[in-house]
Parts: sequence; structure tokens; C-alpha cells
Amino acid sequence: MKKIFSKLAACVALVAVGGCTPLVMGQPQVDDVAWVSQDRIYFLREVGSEGSELWLRDAGRERKLVSNAEIPDLCGPLNFLFVVKPGKLGLGAVCDGFGRLISYSETTGAFSTILDVSIQTAAVALADDGRSGYIGTGKDGCWEIQPFGESVGSYSTDWKEYSCRSGKSAKSPVVVGDGSIFFLATNEPRPERLDGYERRVWRLTTALKEQGGVEQVGPELHGFPDLAPVPGGSKAVVTVSREGSAEVLEVDLRTGQSRRIRQTDYASSPSVSPDGKNVAFVDGKGRIAIEEVSS
Repeated sequence: MKKIFSKLAACVALVAVGGCTPLVMGQPQVDDVAWVSQDRIYFLREVGSEGSELWLRDAGRERKLVSNAEIPDLCGPLNFLFVVKPGKLGLGAVCDGFGRLISYSETTGAFSTILDVSIQTAAVALADDGRSGYIGTGKDGCWEIQPFGESVGSYSTDWKEYSCRSGKSAKSPVVVGDGSIFFLATNEPRPERLDGYERRVWRLTTALKEQGGVEQVGPELHGFPDLAPVPGGSKAVVTVSREGSAEVLEVDLRTGQSRRIRQTDYASSPSVSPDGKNVAFVDGKGRIAIEEVSS
């Protein structure tokens, strides 16, 4: 879960759906990670009621880039990060009733607005045209995906079937090289009481571009999951956190076979290096952890 309000104000509610890094008092928390180029990992760092700051880890050294107030045309607090393409970072902001997607160029150091979307967002997957794709939203243990733009209209997936109104949830949309979309879904309704842990069963799911319909890929996921593609489009990394335990998994998107990369106490917000060999994620102390994906 990417933050929509200050973590200090909302973490109690978000932990209840497995979507908030456990707080370590006195230590700034990493909220979200995006591995944009081989030596550069960008991340959001929580700074209390002031929102987030954009930081950079470059060759193992960390430095602050900008705060919310220093980004041009920023209409609200930063909420999540994503990779637009190699060398270009994407930032999502929560505005008054809508979401704004912004890009940052490593070459020029310039920020520019990509587009505004009609709802507040927690995740985005852009198509190759950069003007269409899928957005994810989440609130109170319920998650939904909505398409936007023209090029995604050919998909026959009925996203209402995976909506809160249908008693289901879908999150973390990812578009791979051939245009196929993968996402995380559960058929179980959100719990009546958010009592501390995510107990629903989630599944990595693909929407079939040509045939229509959806298919499960890989094992059932018992806990709160996040999803990141491995460059090349044939694999993905999934983090799954549950009651004091978490797994980082590599899943082959063609065969569904999975391999455990790491078992730990907490893992979220995975992002894979451009060469596909390593994954960065947020650990249980609110720091960036790095593990090898493939040898």
C-alpha cells in the first residue's frame, strides 16, 4: 500500500490490511522504491506531517533530492513511485479529487507532468504510449484497478468483477512487453474488522489479451502482496507479508513456477534492477533491502 495520508496518522489503519511498514520510532521510514537505472534507486522517505521527500541511493550512497514543496506543479503530497522507462522516474501525487503523474529525467534533472487521472491513485502501469494504462486505488482493505486511455480498450476483462462492489479486490497492475497485464487479486471480501493482519488468499493473475478472461499464475499468496516485473517480461517478483513473516518470491510468468528469494519479517514495494539480477524492497525496519533475483 502506498500512502495516501501521513503514515504517522494512518499507519494504525494501514497495518490492519498489511499495507504499512511497521514503525520504528526515531527512524525516518522508506515508503516506496523505484530502481530506475543500474546504480540508482529512488525512494520516498516519510517526514511526518510534511509529507514525503524524494531521495536517491546512488552507488550505495543516499542523498535527498527534493521535498514536496520543491517539485513544480505538485498539487498534493507524493504517494508512490514507478519506472517510466530506463533513466526516467515516475512520481504519483494525491491531489484534491484526482491524481497527478509526474516524470523526472536523470539526464536533465527536470520534472514534468505526464497526465492527470480522474481518481486518487496508489499505483500505475503505463502502456508504451505513456498516455494510457491502468491505475490502482486502495482504501480500508479494498483495492481496485481501472483502465484509462484508448489503447487498453481492446481488453475484455471486466474490472467490475474485481471491485469492492463485487466483494473482491485487485491491485498492483503491471504491463509487460507484449502488452499483457498482470495483477494481484483476491476473491475474498475485505474483513469486517481490520484487526491487524491480512488473512485473505491472493493470487497473481493475468488478463489474456487475445482470448479474453483471466488466469492464475503461480502459487496462492497468504498475506498482503506487492508485485514488480522483472525486465524482459517473463518473470516477476512478489513480496508477501503476514503475521510477523514475509517472503520475497520470483515467479515465472509463463510456467507459474516460483522460487523463494528471501524469507524475512516484512517486505513491501519491490522494484527490480534494470539488468534483472537484483530486487530492492522495504524491510521491517523501514529501510531498503537488496537481494539477488537470479544468479
